[in-house]
Amino acid sequence: MTQTEFENHWNGDFAGLPRLAGVGIPSFEEFRRSERMRQDYLDIFRGENTRAGDIEMPYEHPFFDENGSPLLTHPPLIKYILVLEAIPPLNPPLWNKCYPLAGDENNSYIFDITHIRSTPYLSQPRVKWGCPNERPCPLNKINTLLYLASNGVYPIDLFPFPIPYGPIRPLLNGGGVTRSYWDNLLNPYSVVNRINAINTLLSDDWDLCLMAPCIISEHIVNPINGFPPLAVVPAGIHPTNFRDILPDPTRCALANQWRKVAVSSAGFPTAYLINAAF
Repeated sequence: MTQTEFENHWNGDFAGLPRLAGVGIPSFEEFRRSERMRQDYLDIFRGENTRAGDIEMPYEHPFFDENGSPLLTHPPLIKYILVLEAIPPLNPPLWNKCYPLAGDENNSYIFDITHIRSTPYLSQPRVKWGCPNERPCPLNKINTLLYLASNGVYPIDLFPFPIPYGPIRPLLNGGGVTRSYWDNLLNPYSVVNRINAINTLLSDDWDLCLMAPCIISEHIVNPINGFPPLAVVPAGIHPTNFRDILPDPTRCALANQWRKVAVSSAGFPTAYLINAAF
């Protein structure tokens, strides 16, 4: 997404929302770095370092050795897509004494290897797929992400902006913004466009589950709102089970019946519900 597109999406979809009064447009440069970190993770599946050197990054590519060889020697395919809400807002860093790279204990972006604050959006997939603990140092997190990728897991965000979403979720749903970021072919950041852009990395039987907060996830999966399965080639098994019914007392009440929603009554994903979703 270009800076112009970034600004247009902010001004068209978010800036005018009354509950965001006083919230300025997030940094495009921070967005670019965050997206490059996502591409670093996707490079595990590519088996290729695609860093071009046009973005200043805080560390070298974490998934390749000093000779440029991938740490995961057999590139996996993406089989499990986890749809999250957005990058978390950035807090002032709190650096620990890990060596050779310090860990930031106050931030939790999944794809930033220095962010080692615990978040269920990483710890629960890690538990479900039996990955090593991502804490306390960046080297631990590198191993966690490598192991997660080796199991074919790819987390993807729905929205591009690191802002407080709680007050505006009903507005995003009601105003069609959530739908735009799901499958609008004219939206460069829509989930369908971003998955199609990496379709050569997909397993033929790929599937997804929803880990965004319940009000967003339920709105996507409930057929009354008209969201189709994502039109991706290969189609995977996603279209056939997108609206499977599997009531569970631990799932959030609003989406209790929907198997593909992995959000608990506490408001966060759990390893148990992620496992049930797949």
